[in-house]
Amino acid sequence: MAHDRQTAPSRDGSGLRVGGVRVSRRRLLAGAAAGVGATAAARAGGPLLRGLGLGAAEAAAAGGTLTVGGLDLDDTLDPQVTNFDSVIRITLNVCEPLVWEPTPGRFVPALAESWSISPDAKVYTFKLRRGVRFHDGTPFNAGAVKFTMDRVVAPETKAGQSHDQLGPYDHTEVVDDATVRIVMKEGYAPLLTNLNGYLGIVSPAAVQKMGLADFARHPVGTGPFMFKEWVAKDHVTLVRNPDYAWPSPLFKDKGPAYLDQLVFKIIPDASVRTGTLKSGETQYINDADPLEIAALRADKRFAVIERPQPGSGWVLLLNVTGSPQIRDIAVRRAIEWGVDRDGVNKTVFNGLMKTAWSPLMRPTLGYDPSTEKVYRYDPARAKQVLDEAGWRPGADGIREKAGQKLSLNFLIIGRTRDKAMAESIQASLRDVGIDIQINALERAAFRSQVSQNRYDINFMWFSYGDPDVLRTLFYSANVNAFNRARYQVPQVDRMLEEAAATIDRAKRVDLYAQIQHRVLSDAVVVPLVDTITYNAKRTEVGGDAIDALASYVWMYDVQVRR
Repeated sequence: MAHDRQTAPSRDGSGLRVGGVRVSRRRLLAGAAAGVGATAAARAGGPLLRGLGLGAAEAAAAGGTLTVGGLDLDDTLDPQVTNFDSVIRITLNVCEPLVWEPTPGRFVPALAESWSISPDAKVYTFKLRRGVRFHDGTPFNAGAVKFTMDRVVAPETKAGQSHDQLGPYDHTEVVDDATVRIVMKEGYAPLLTNLNGYLGIVSPAAVQKMGLADFARHPVGTGPFMFKEWVAKDHVTLVRNPDYAWPSPLFKDKGPAYLDQLVFKIIPDASVRTGTLKSGETQYINDADPLEIAALRADKRFAVIERPQPGSGWVLLLNVTGSPQIRDIAVRRAIEWGVDRDGVNKTVFNGLMKTAWSPLMRPTLGYDPSTEKVYRYDPARAKQVLDEAGWRPGADGIREKAGQKLSLNFLIIGRTRDKAMAESIQASLRDVGIDIQINALERAAFRSQVSQNRYDINFMWFSYGDPDVLRTLFYSANVNAFNRARYQVPQVDRMLEEAAATIDRAKRVDLYAQIQHRVLSDAVVVPLVDTITYNAKRTEVGGDAIDALASYVWMYDVQVRR
């Protein structure tokens, strides 16, 4: 849901793609085809509320404004076009999905009341809510679902992460106004988890009337909040939808939202963002400053929301088609041994994250604990690997071979956190004789350099509920998307395809274990930290709930005590 998704994180430390084409995001636990397809399970929202802390604002008053401190945004608010989770944190209040996922592998009705999945995971049939209308007054129906899914694969849309999440999409069939069938080209187990967020349903009439450019500035959906304004680099304002009357059983409220409006302030710097919470300028913030977590916890005016994330954490992707230096597997393995992951966690995240050794984060289905024994921080071992490969220290301590300095281009987006992580990595690798040249650019320039394959190392990060995130990172078809390692291994491709096409839990777990070990052996990924969400709020805010990805916050039930 995420960095060149870069932000939010978004994958590049940012963001996503696959499925014969591009691929993507979230998580389906075994038994999804049966358990998820059952209407009874789908309607399990009621008891779920208490476990999530939903509806906890009994003493609150309706109305008012909630101001949320969020991260930087993409250049679009179109859920099908963006690559940023920070954008989806806004648009999920506007453009609702077919299903919600409150906890990994558990699905609750949203615009779909019930659903079933074919045994081969190729056909997903949804029964839709009746009486739902878009903010422009047009009716929501099966045709709107088809329109939304079809626009994801239409070249003119230039879809972002939604394209990844839709996977091997073939077509959507309108059975009747309240029944729609999404058909995949091959079995695709992650679809339900991928429907949340980037595949939020949009108004066909609004898209057709406005055109892509204007819709990107004024999204129209069915949600409890409607778009009001976007002031670039400052804020986005949503207002209550007075006609909203079709909430999911997941939520306590049954009519229009309690809040009059939601204001999302764009505050990229975590320390500044946290300062606004303390001053009262904001009442809820995403990604609190790690240095402030202890103080916030000790202060009764605030509450910290902590949740480990599934997906792929902060990693380095090493470009096997980059410079001659990075193409040398000995150099890449030396980086594996030479990066001080604990140092990154302590200096950048104040020790609040979890040191990582796999490209899958621990809460993700298929995470293999044995990956924790493949590498460790061992500068002496890194030096030995380089010595054996003929890389000798020069007069300045930087290694050389055949007249070439062991210098690598580390391309990043010039954000504070990215710079801090890159500098920590630079320092530890300098100690083993590797010169890391940090090239920090604005987003547009960064993307241009990536598209020209002018880098050796990239950050990546993905909050994603399904281990299929590995296809986003390592599938050959994704070398022009988020496979920034430009890794193309047919055997790995076959395993990724097979794992995505089955709902057999044991088979998936086995395949993903093999994949994790193979990419570590080939030294194309250096795991850094598993991310843990630390949001924070003022204690007068109640009714908020965080989703399975520990990324999206549902604001429909929120009330603010006065």
